[in-house]
Amino acid sequence: MPRVEKTITINVPISNVYGMIVNQPERMVEWWPPIELQERVTPPPTQVGSISRYVYNMLGVKIKGQHRVEILCPDERLYVRTISGIDSAFNFVFVWEDECATRLTVTIDYQLPGALLGQLFNKAMIESENGKNLETGLDHLKEILERENAR
Repeated sequence: MPRVEKTITINVPISNVYGMIVNQPERMVEWWPPIELQERVTPPPTQVGSISRYVYNMLGVKIKGQHRVEILCPDERLYVRTISGIDSAFNFVFVWEDECATRLTVTIDYQLPGALLGQLFNKAMIESENGKNLETGLDHLKEILERENAR
């Protein structure tokens, strides 16, 4: 199963980083470029069992599905697994660096079905693109959170 993993330090308190990702999942479209839709199916607050639907644009192919929160540890971890669409799991790990900085590591494990691979042509290119998209997304998340918390 392919894996993408990126880590970034965000200069805001861990509760703010965790709060944005866990409590405002619909904002994911603001910071993660291939996410075209992220919306709750179950009402807030986010908890184990919460379900959201998504549309992910992978090199022009729109993948629709739903995912469910499997693990939720406040200010520490969010683990989400798809229940439809592409087979994937997202692990967000939040580490306190100091009162004003958070190290966030995002790991994504995914399996591309053969039909999708055929549409997208090149597995290595897909993996590279997914890594770049995650890195860009985390850079955007950092910019948004640091700007909003500077106020």
